[in-house]
Amino acid sequence: MAGQILGDRYQVERQIGKQTGRWTLLARDLQTQELVVLKLLFIDEQLQWDDLKLFEREVEILKSLSHPSIPSYLGYFEHELPNAKALALIQTYVEGKSLEQCLQQGRLFTEVETKQIAKALLGILTYLHGRQPPIIHRDLKPSNVLLANRQLYLIDFGSVKRVSGNDTTAFTVVGTYGYMAPEQFSGRAVAASDLFSLGATLLALVTGTQPSSLPRVGTKIDYAKLPNVSPEFADWLGWLYEPNLDRRAKSTQEALHALDHGRQAETAPAKMIPARKPADTKITLTKEPTFLEITLPARMGQVQLQIDQQQISLTQKRLGIQTGRSQTSPRNDITKLECLQSADADGEATFIIWAGTQKYELKSTPAFTQPELDWLTYELSTWLKLPISR
Repeated sequence: MAGQILGDRYQVERQIGKQTGRWTLLARDLQTQELVVLKLLFIDEQLQWDDLKLFEREVEILKSLSHPSIPSYLGYFEHELPNAKALALIQTYVEGKSLEQCLQQGRLFTEVETKQIAKALLGILTYLHGRQPPIIHRDLKPSNVLLANRQLYLIDFGSVKRVSGNDTTAFTVVGTYGYMAPEQFSGRAVAASDLFSLGATLLALVTGTQPSSLPRVGTKIDYAKLPNVSPEFADWLGWLYEPNLDRRAKSTQEALHALDHGRQAETAPAKMIPARKPADTKITLTKEPTFLEITLPARMGQVQLQIDQQQISLTQKRLGIQTGRSQTSPRNDITKLECLQSADADGEATFIIWAGTQKYELKSTPAFTQPELDWLTYELSTWLKLPISR
């Protein structure tokens, strides 16, 4: 197709990629003389409905994105062919090498380089997952990450999915074996699914081997045998590349915090001893799978903490009426749970939930009793699925 003009404006220079019913072309915009990428989907008798749905979704979502590390949406047109019609998506062209090309050329990335790549990709994913509704890429892998002018770009949003409300299903199974989170095989996609793919990508970079081919102990990778990787970084990678969704990193913020500060040897929720609600407590706790509310007695009123799928909020109340503005943050920002106890004779304790740089402090007046501390520690840690540090 080299030399052919599409859409009365774009002269094809070469083919970048080809799949059944889909071509990716490098073309020159004859009006601006800039190079662009054209992604073509052929409308013929072989077209699958899911392919059309994914293509239209990619166009819709790219229109809404604006990030320096994501190629920009430039336009969309239809092109008549001799025996069919094609839909064409136009994007800015980024001249660089994919991480897959780097690996094929025999390049291995050091731990320091891999951590830098991890932070850059976590920054892009933070942007996507922070959209309302969140956007899940679903196909993060070395071939979909470009390295250009010392900057990383995330490309190919053909598998992208918006997750709204309680909708965590994708219906269409998409992704790449070895990089795709286990839950995606059943059509489910959540923010942590992209973190699994990120972990797989980073493993490939630091080992030069496809994750599915790395040495294993049982069903898990033998991280002790990874070359040139510190135990701390191997532990972090294993946390991302964890097949069990409940044991995997939950958010980009949580992953970034652990990458910078290490995964502390904290009390894991799964190992905690269940604690019952004390009979004489004035603290109320309501919990459901997607909602938690705690109300504590405080001076001249109450403090109420609420966490749902969208946000965390802390409100001061007096006689049941809100006093002042609520402190709120996105639910996905929650990364850490602490219980700090003073060294004074009264041993007053404070629970702190960290959401990004914001902290949500839970204190009771009178101070928590030990049974209340044990009960709330258990309930908060198991519900948030976060270890608790003291």
